[in-house]
Amino acid sequence: MNSQESGQQFLPHHDQVVCTLFEGHYHFGFAVLLNSLLRAGFRGLMWAGYRGDLPPWTAQLKRLGTEWFELPNGAQLGFERLTPSAHFANYKPNFMLDLVQKRIARKLLWYFDPDITVRCSWRFFERWATFGLALCSDSINGFMPPLHPLRCMWIEAALRAGWGEPATSQTRYFNAGFVGLDIARLAFLERWREAISFAVQQGTDVTAFMAGTREDDFYILDQDAMNLAVMYSGEPVSAIGPEGMGFEVGGFTMYHSVGAAKPWTKEFLKFALNGWPPTNADKHFVECASGPIHAFTPGELRAKQRAIKAAALLGRFNKRT
Repeated sequence: MNSQESGQQFLPHHDQVVCTLFEGHYHFGFAVLLNSLLRAGFRGLMWAGYRGDLPPWTAQLKRLGTEWFELPNGAQLGFERLTPSAHFANYKPNFMLDLVQKRIARKLLWYFDPDITVRCSWRFFERWATFGLALCSDSINGFMPPLHPLRCMWIEAALRAGWGEPATSQTRYFNAGFVGLDIARLAFLERWREAISFAVQQGTDVTAFMAGTREDDFYILDQDAMNLAVMYSGEPVSAIGPEGMGFEVGGFTMYHSVGAAKPWTKEFLKFALNGWPPTNADKHFVECASGPIHAFTPGELRAKQRAIKAAALLGRFNKRT
């Protein structure tokens, strides 16, 4: 790799960069996200911002630098320890912009939450990011017309911040767990960062994932601010519906394990006994957990595989309606 500038630190870089942010036990989700990307054919650079310690499973990887590793099949992985005061969800646009400014990301950039797994070929994601902002509708308020009260409240907040009127009219509310874009569309990321900043100036708690109630202008700060940025950036949007994250049937791109119970912590049999069989996202997570990166011991993985099969069988006869 070449240095960014003479005398500066040597950093990996690539035309295709996937990034994420994680802390604590979310390193299990991140490892399985990596597995799904590698299986899909990803051969670029994965860049992860984290708090705490490096995941223990990095010991199995070939080290290229202090926090820089070679992945199977020629991909690479870089880590960056971060200490922002903000909740990581509310740090996404800052992190992505930093990757562009450091020239780590050279052409196409994607963000995935660490509780996502990729289902389709990476070639599809490559093409998708060239069409506009690659986004998926959320499962809640996925359809949000231009005069939806929440959208009107965001516009009022933007007007108070001196933004003027929106550049485009939108009818969908997008999930902030995934975004892909050509770095030429930085206006969107800059607007997203600015939207979070002025929401905080107007009283929103940047350290919380959800602050206040849904009656407030910015309740899910990263997601509400991102949707405001979509309206004001003027960048074209290439959107898939909620099926894109597996929230509805018919999708083929991703599974997003939203909610407090994550597939790496979920007790599948206990959930099934209570009428909640494994989801398709759970099943895909366990499938992808088998490698090439091994975040679980062989015994732990076998136990998860047995548990999810038994829970799926039980779910045929004991399922809430």
